[in-house]
Amino acid sequence: MIENSSRPRKGQAGRAGRNRRNVPACPPIGALMRYGERTVRVVAETNGQRAIIESVNEDGLAFRSKVNWLSLAALDNQLF
Repeated sequence: MIENSSRPRKGQAGRAGRNRRNVPACPPIGALMRYGERTVRVVAETNGQRAIIESVNEDGLAFRSKVNWLSLAALDNQLF
């Protein structure tokens, strides 16, 4: 007969004490956000924690680019 031991089984020690890393979430599609000094719109989600954004350059031409989620920030109280 095997006696009950108070020590945890192999591979189970420390699981309850681990902290999960805060994984960033993709911004919602269509959201207006800040990318550097530009105001951009999130168009789509891509692989590798990246999003496709759409913005307008100084000439008024709209263009799209792929950026990292961490580079996007929420807008402040005012749009421009």
